[in-house]
Amino acid sequence: MAETTAVKASGSKRPDRMEDRLSSLSDDLLHNIMSFLTSRQAVQTCVLSRRWVGLWCSVPCLNVDQREFQATPPKPWYSEDRTPEDVRFVNFVEGLLRFHKAVSLDKFRVHVTNWHGRAIGLRCLPRAIECCPEVLELCYSYYNDSYKILPLGSGSYRLRRLHLAGNFLDKDFMLHLSSGCPALEDLELEECFIAYPKIMSSTLKNLAIIDCTTYWWGHPLTVTAQALVSFRLAFIPTGSCWNGILLDEMPYLIKASICLRSPPIPNEGPLKLLCSLTNARKLELSGSDTLRNLHEGLDTFPKFPNLKTLVLNECDTGNNMILEHFLNNATSLEKLTIQYCKLAEVSGKRKRTVDEMVSQEFCQDAPALECPNLRFTEIRYREGDFNKLCAHLSGIWRNLQKSTITLTKA
Repeated sequence: MAETTAVKASGSKRPDRMEDRLSSLSDDLLHNIMSFLTSRQAVQTCVLSRRWVGLWCSVPCLNVDQREFQATPPKPWYSEDRTPEDVRFVNFVEGLLRFHKAVSLDKFRVHVTNWHGRAIGLRCLPRAIECCPEVLELCYSYYNDSYKILPLGSGSYRLRRLHLAGNFLDKDFMLHLSSGCPALEDLELEECFIAYPKIMSSTLKNLAIIDCTTYWWGHPLTVTAQALVSFRLAFIPTGSCWNGILLDEMPYLIKASICLRSPPIPNEGPLKLLCSLTNARKLELSGSDTLRNLHEGLDTFPKFPNLKTLVLNECDTGNNMILEHFLNNATSLEKLTIQYCKLAEVSGKRKRTVDEMVSQEFCQDAPALECPNLRFTEIRYREGDFNKLCAHLSGIWRNLQKSTITLTKA
């Protein structure tokens, strides 16, 4: 292909330069593009052209991640020895805070991995509070109960999403969530130490509590957030934890996920969470002890009139009738997923083949369950569980006949 040339007034010829359409965009659009980068990547854009020099200084997003500076396997978080990577990270953040001049922030993210990074996190937070971010994420790859998050004060009036990991949350902070964050919609607490067991908000739509602990032994964690649309709870109910979870009614709940990863606290009763999740459209329950610790007494099992999708993941379904109760009390259920659940042992009398299970005579003997809308049933099982699976499903096979059943062996 012939090279395209341009003739200058002097008569000399030179190739046309490729048009830089990206640099011709407005500052606002370029800032929006740079907001998807980490701060280190954003600073590196200054080498692209003169147009980009200093542009990072006003981008309304700070995303500081210590993991970018760890070229070697990191030392334990408690190590006091400062590595060359730690020095580079500290120097970078100090320069970033010195030259970054954005008046307000849309997003502020900090992820640190050791003791030295924690000090940098403490220095970054006042800058974030000053700029009143909409998204604030402070993630520590370790937990240290000596760290208390700084008061957000008036800097949280625009706060829409808050994600905290490895932080100490005192009573003042927890109370501030209910009164000082009028726009807060998304709250995620991961491996935090919650010193005051109350979460209250009239604006929250999405709440996740993952492996958090407390020293309020004997007190339940209470959640008052009636506008919730999505709720996720995952924790180990032993050690420094609550003796229960109390949820207020959530009339707008669409999706809920509950996971208990160990036996319950000795001498304590079930968490009694199911009654607060009755409006959910999708419910996912996982963990070997989850089912038997969510509700007390099958005779008072709640109804789930809106439930469309039920997922049981690695649950113990062998010692109770909770699956059957779900099918009887979720008349709108359309999809059922059972993944690697523990099933009841099979006696010689109950061993049946699939052909026997679907026979008309057997179906007439099976108990009738009120689950008219069940159309899709997905079952994943491990080697050796097939006979137990058939026996466990025999009592509900009449309903499963109406749905498309997929069996997958691990």
